[in-house]
Amino acid sequence: MADRIVTTEGFAESYDGTRIYYRSEGQGLPLVLCNGILCSTGYWLYLRPFFRSRCRVVTFDYRGHGRSELPRHPNHVTVGSFTADLKAVLDALALPGAVLAGHSMGVQVILEFYRRHPDRVLGLIPILGTYGQPFRTFYGRQWPDRVAPPILRRGLRHADFIARIFKPLLGTRISVPLARLSGAIHRHLAPSVVMKDYFQQIATMDFRMAFRALLAISDHTAEDVLRTIRVPTLIIAGEKDPFTPPWLSEQMGRAIPGAEVLNLPEGTHTALIENPALMHLRMEVFLRDHFFTRGYRPLRALGAAPSSIEKKRERKKASAGKKGARAARAPAPAAVVPR
Repeated sequence: MADRIVTTEGFAESYDGTRIYYRSEGQGLPLVLCNGILCSTGYWLYLRPFFRSRCRVVTFDYRGHGRSELPRHPNHVTVGSFTADLKAVLDALALPGAVLAGHSMGVQVILEFYRRHPDRVLGLIPILGTYGQPFRTFYGRQWPDRVAPPILRRGLRHADFIARIFKPLLGTRISVPLARLSGAIHRHLAPSVVMKDYFQQIATMDFRMAFRALLAISDHTAEDVLRTIRVPTLIIAGEKDPFTPPWLSEQMGRAIPGAEVLNLPEGTHTALIENPALMHLRMEVFLRDHFFTRGYRPLRALGAAPSSIEKKRERKKASAGKKGARAARAPAPAAVVPR
């Protein structure tokens, strides 16, 4: 019978009193998943059940997202605030450290967290995201970085009007097809059910907060953090990601000492739900090789190769066995017969 998955959920209080929703599933090595901007936890739909029987999977919603509260102060919508929300969740769960995985904006969050709390980071898994100022590489063009901030500031001033127009459209049938046409998601591989939930989540958000969040990530960068990282890191890129092109992920990989990089074939910005099996198995190898002694229970049912630690153990056993065999083959000393 399968082991029972231990599940807890609740609210953590962030630095300014904002209540942050979290959910913890499983036991062992903590793997904390940080969402992208304007996202709840829907993009982890396939990852959570894959890993929760092998480690402790923690998901949460940033302030103003999903089930978490809006901050009381409008200026408390920054990458630093989202990082503080992550810390509040770790504190509420009494986790001294964790492996941090971040999707899209979540990459900026986990890198900023490493800057502020390196002692609480066991490993990093940046997924389909950049270290900062994402509009600089938006659709492979430089001009979005110039025009996005003024457009977003104007959007903030007219957020209520924009919400009245766009919120009804987000729940219609046209949202997912338009996203496919834009190239942001794969035309065939991105599951419609996940994308529908994503657009419905946006429709429930406060648009003023949404524009402030977009302005916050456009101005933030953690590029200077990359060369300071001293924990195991696996970077996951998408071959056809229009927001974070693969060359940028490879650049990050060269900057972070010892970083590993996976480029998902045909992957767009939502490759974690387009090709989940390949991503999960690569993460499995990464977690198995680096965190076997920290509570990660590796997957062996699919014939995964032994980890480096397991290989060392097997070599020691084999060496001990050879010594025992040689000892058994050695001739016994002649008996001494007293005269």
